[in-house]
Amino acid sequence: MRWAWVLVAWVLVAGCKRTEAPRPVDPAVAKRGRSLFQRGQSVRGEPLMGFLAPERVELSGEVAACARCHGPGGRGSREGGVEVPDITPGALGHARASAVGEVEDRARPAYTRETLLRAVTEGVSASGRELGVAMPRYALGEVEREELLAYLQQLGDQPDPGVTASTLTVGAALPISGRLGPLGQEAAAVVRAVFADVNAGGGIFRRKLELVVEDDAALHARPGRALGRQAVDGEAPSRGRPDGPAAEPDATARLLDRGVLAMVASVRQGPLPSDSLLAREGVPLVLPLTLGAGASNEDAPVFFLYPDEPALARLTVQHLARLHEPELRRKPLAVAHAGGKAGSAWARAVRQEAERRELAPPVELAPGADGTLTDLEATVMQWASAPPTAVLYAGTSAGLGTLLRALEAHAPGVPVFAPASLADPVAVGSSAGRVRFVYPAGLGARAPDLKEFAAFMERHGLEPGHTAFQLGAYAAARVLVEALTRTGADVTRASVVQHLEALRDFDTGVSPPVTFGVNRRVGVQGAQLAALDVATSRLVAASEWIPLTP
Repeated sequence: MRWAWVLVAWVLVAGCKRTEAPRPVDPAVAKRGRSLFQRGQSVRGEPLMGFLAPERVELSGEVAACARCHGPGGRGSREGGVEVPDITPGALGHARASAVGEVEDRARPAYTRETLLRAVTEGVSASGRELGVAMPRYALGEVEREELLAYLQQLGDQPDPGVTASTLTVGAALPISGRLGPLGQEAAAVVRAVFADVNAGGGIFRRKLELVVEDDAALHARPGRALGRQAVDGEAPSRGRPDGPAAEPDATARLLDRGVLAMVASVRQGPLPSDSLLAREGVPLVLPLTLGAGASNEDAPVFFLYPDEPALARLTVQHLARLHEPELRRKPLAVAHAGGKAGSAWARAVRQEAERRELAPPVELAPGADGTLTDLEATVMQWASAPPTAVLYAGTSAGLGTLLRALEAHAPGVPVFAPASLADPVAVGSSAGRVRFVYPAGLGARAPDLKEFAAFMERHGLEPGHTAFQLGAYAAARVLVEALTRTGADVTRASVVQHLEALRDFDTGVSPPVTFGVNRRVGVQGAQLAALDVATSRLVAASEWIPLTP
């Protein structure tokens, strides 16, 4: 009996003792390994590859990421009824005795570098037992092995950037100075007010939310179209949209250098060079409005509340095809734009959707170097005898007005469809009746009840300004706060992304319900057609809700 107690004591001592001193961790190597663990992709853009035994079912990329099962902090979970173990150094670095009453002997010595690598690549535990079939056997090169092992050595010990015991730091890239300074300042004030409400309620798991803003005025420095003002009840914007990215580095990279957990409510027109940094570091970004060709890849950590303009072009073609498909098979649509990347993306979306639905190829009104439509009068005059079914236009409010006046004179029966950001009463004028604006934020019966938002603004002493962007900033901040709350105390960038992907029909209070997914980065998938009431400068619903077909 005495020897039995000695044996038990030896096992307990062994269970509390490391068998191998860990190697010092190179922070740069561990940071690269983080991308493999959290995102299933190396920093060189190569997907992590794994195979499920015994059939060798291949997994790659995000679905193969270790964090998908073990959790972003590596502390385990129950995935599909399977118990996934804790793989933090504190768990793997100690021997484990078989628990009393266990049917299967799960005793094992502490993991070493060699046995941990064997478990990862061959599916064999430190005791020599074959691991379950749900554990992928990963194909790793020498570099990937060192990176992943370095990250596993510090897993759960080092918080993600922007996370401390008392704070969660979130960044926003906004134009604080320059011609768009008022817009950026208003958006920042709204996000800070949302965070202030959360902090007043105790924060998120006793952590206070902090917002840091980097001035992105250089991104919008070129003269040209400005961002529109829109009232709470659907007032049409009085100005156009921002120009494309300037050559100077944008503020996103500076925020990542400062070490933020996530980003929210940035203002931009399309993809930026720094998006590769967001993807490489897995930093979630919730954008309020998408302008131009702004949607991201399905596996990028950038989440949009609303569809971008090319998606609105596709939606318009889908809507017209449902109403006039036989006519559209023999008579084309026309597409017009002001040039540049955004205009080309608009025209390409119209062409591709028409081709997908086997409609007549669209005719294109080409823009000149100054963004105005080339030979507009001559082209529209030809339409007097053979008009297109409709014109889909994206560009400037002034350009839309010019197009409408030409149609008024020579082809008055041709309707025009354009993004709601161009609904400028001054530019459109008396031709407003022939244009329908595509509006994804909800009008009429689908318009959100904004009483809570109005009370929020009054409570924080905020005045209505560029209201479309104030609403967008509010919605984006609410979405991010919800994801952070669902993440819990063990917050990481990867866990925030996962909980954003799990958001279903979330009510922001100022937008249609928001739903994301693993392969869905746009929260509102649809829009309405809107008419512009020039007398009141309001957009009013001109159709029911139109869902966007993938």
